[in-house]
Amino acid sequence: MAGIPPFRKLEYLLAVARELHFGKAAERLHVDKAHLSREVKGLEKEFDFTVFIRGNHLVAIKEEQLPFVSELEQLLARFAAEFERAVKLARLRARRKASSFVIGYTPFVVSTIPNEIRSVHGRRCPSMRLEMRRASAQELTDSLIPEACQACVVLRPAGARYFEEIQLRSEPLFAVWPSAYRANLGSSVALIELRAHPLILPCSDHTDPVLNRWFFDRCAVAGFKPKVAAEASTTPEAFNLVQDGVGIAVVPGGFCGDAPGTLQCSPIGGLEPLQLVITYRREASLRVQKTIAEIARDLGLGNLAKAG
Repeated sequence: MAGIPPFRKLEYLLAVARELHFGKAAERLHVDKAHLSREVKGLEKEFDFTVFIRGNHLVAIKEEQLPFVSELEQLLARFAAEFERAVKLARLRARRKASSFVIGYTPFVVSTIPNEIRSVHGRRCPSMRLEMRRASAQELTDSLIPEACQACVVLRPAGARYFEEIQLRSEPLFAVWPSAYRANLGSSVALIELRAHPLILPCSDHTDPVLNRWFFDRCAVAGFKPKVAAEASTTPEAFNLVQDGVGIAVVPGGFCGDAPGTLQCSPIGGLEPLQLVITYRREASLRVQKTIAEIARDLGLGNLAKAG
């Protein structure tokens, strides 16, 4: 016997076993009696044993095949129950996807942004479940492709556009160092002044290759290669590393208000600001595009024109 026989043929066999009559079984299944008889005979041939004793009108199950019929009936009952459970779960997932919206954001997006998104979404789409997910920029942009999340909020250099984007605001980069640091650094730090210092960056080629390459390119234009001492996965971690004497941190300016009093924060001159954008796939559904546009518009964080 090659493989599992079609489910329908097993139903034919069990119907005959229950009715012990081909005519009644055919009537129950809404099929032709001759067709039913041929299918059951073919199935017995595949099994290489006969299940039924056939008389002129009545049918009997062979005694030695009673356990087989009983096990087959239980097997199909379990299959029907598992199939129904699988369908229910699939419906639940489909309804959940239809009524949920996932927005990701990077650790270097200030905490007010996710909170404001939750507030706007709650007013605009109260029946749609919102899930906010924090992850690295690379993880978030990768998840946009299979639609594991519908949108993400990230910091991007101007012109670095891989998906559809709506610009929310500009975010300058600041240098952070201990107030007692003896180096000649003032209220504004030129990028070239960072060449002699170990740096703590908010990204790497693994977590955010776009931003990492942009920063290295800007340093190269200024005439030096940055000395990277560490990568910080969050701003508090960056502040801790600075306090531990690891180096000077480069962080978005929006976080400087949270810096400990022992640290000094100064904008980096000669370095254009980054753009805080909410980004999504170009092929996103109209529902996704409309929801994102409404969230961006209601945030009221500056220029809401499409980036690029």
